[in-house]
Amino acid sequence: MKNVLVEDLDHFGRGIAHLNSKIVFINNTTKGDVVDIKIISDKKNFSEAKVTKFITKSKDRVEPLCPYFNICGGCHLQFLKYEDTLTFKKKKVKDLITKNKINYHEYIEIIKNSYPYNYRNKISLKIKEGKIGYYEESTHKLVPINNCLIASSTINKVINNYGLLNIQNGSLTIRSNQNEEVLIIINSNNNDYDIDILALKSQVKVVGIVYNDKTIYGDNFLYERLNGFLFKISYNSFFQINPYITEQLFNLINENITTNSTVLDLYSGVGTLSIVSSQKAKEVIGIEIIPNAVINSTFNAKINKRDNVKFLLGDVKDTINKLKKEFDTVIVDPPRKGLDKNTLDFLIKSKIKKIIYISCDASTLMRDLKILTNTYEIKGYKILDMFSYSYHLESFVILSLIN
Repeated sequence: MKNVLVEDLDHFGRGIAHLNSKIVFINNTTKGDVVDIKIISDKKNFSEAKVTKFITKSKDRVEPLCPYFNICGGCHLQFLKYEDTLTFKKKKVKDLITKNKINYHEYIEIIKNSYPYNYRNKISLKIKEGKIGYYEESTHKLVPINNCLIASSTINKVINNYGLLNIQNGSLTIRSNQNEEVLIIINSNNNDYDIDILALKSQVKVVGIVYNDKTIYGDNFLYERLNGFLFKISYNSFFQINPYITEQLFNLINENITTNSTVLDLYSGVGTLSIVSSQKAKEVIGIEIIPNAVINSTFNAKINKRDNVKFLLGDVKDTINKLKKEFDTVIVDPPRKGLDKNTLDFLIKSKIKKIIYISCDASTLMRDLKILTNTYEIKGYKILDMFSYSYHLESFVILSLIN
């Protein structure tokens, strides 16, 4: 057993301590904790450890509300007050900007989540030997749960009644909307199913069940209404997981679209940002690789009566070079891996006046900004607390072409 003082948090929400002049990362600790630790992984430049005993608890530490915290691996910061998690995220972004030598020294606003618990409209769970839960972090060991503190109350109703699915082994994804409806997606090696649909419907508003990519009840999509827009979302299409913060994102998009502009929306999903942009833009073109999402987005444009929006099916890196039209604004909301070289080259060579970069991974964002800021200047940076009590954050960056 080793006794150490936790000096700070790293970007993944782990405590940082030193032992024999070597950095040690410790989960579930914060600055000011004094703990006994056990080394669980010893590398050349650092070690990883777990707490065996708290000697002195930091004044900043709070007791997590979730009984599965530090076991399931889903949340990382529940040992902090909510306001302190925001301070952590702002510091993380500032540290990354400094580390990557990015020229931005202005104020960074963080947009709070008014509902930091029960905010997620989608979660993915595992079922093993009839038990449901999350995998323990970095393992395939199941942590059985009967409630998820960050999932919507509607999703928790499904968790409480998962036995009605009669699934012994597989994975379960649950999507919900603000109308308290759910879409259930099951994957299992067993192609036979025995779901008690009538009993499940008596407990929760089930709009559809998809089993091994086959719709076995209802629809393979649900609807969500945000900021006055209605969106159809297929079971395998991307949609933001936090309705309240997504509405704040929509507001930011609308504020930063110039009237009568021509907008290109890359990784357009089910068309949310394209449709929001179309309120002020003259024309919007979205590009998306998932066929169902393109079908959804075309339908969404129609039901929202946006006739100045068009969607293309294809991989962004291949499709952008086939475009013949000129754009003055580009919206990029890529996966966690960020932008590929071909897309970055396109943005630089095209010299589009404005880029709105939305990112769910601050590290890959900084990598891309290092390249883009040779041609573009950062005009604004906001953090949206899309993933409350997690070390993850959503960034909203405005870049303007340097004349």
